[in-house]
Amino acid sequence: MKKAMISIGVIVCTSNVFGQVGINSAVPNPSSNLTVAPTDLKGQYKGTLLSPMTTSQINSIANPAKGLIVYDTLLKCLKVNKGTSTASQWVCLKTRS
Repeated sequence: MKKAMISIGVIVCTSNVFGQVGINSAVPNPSSNLTVAPTDLKGQYKGTLLSPMTTSQINSIANPAKGLIVYDTLLKCLKVNKGTSTASQWVCLKTRS
């Protein structure tokens, strides 16, 4: 009985956890589930590296989520899956010039 009460207490205490995660950020943006600060702990500016892969590696991802973003090292572009996890459709993101 004591173990059951402890388990229930742990579940109740942890059920109000928020989903935002901040990396080097004390206050994650409330509209995002991940906020990455532009600086490291020493205050130096840094970038974010998205999974660099070849085209064949990207095409071999099993059940890629819709909206998954990777960097294609052969085509030198960010690719997003605009299809579904069962019928992926990888497209390069382009900017207007």
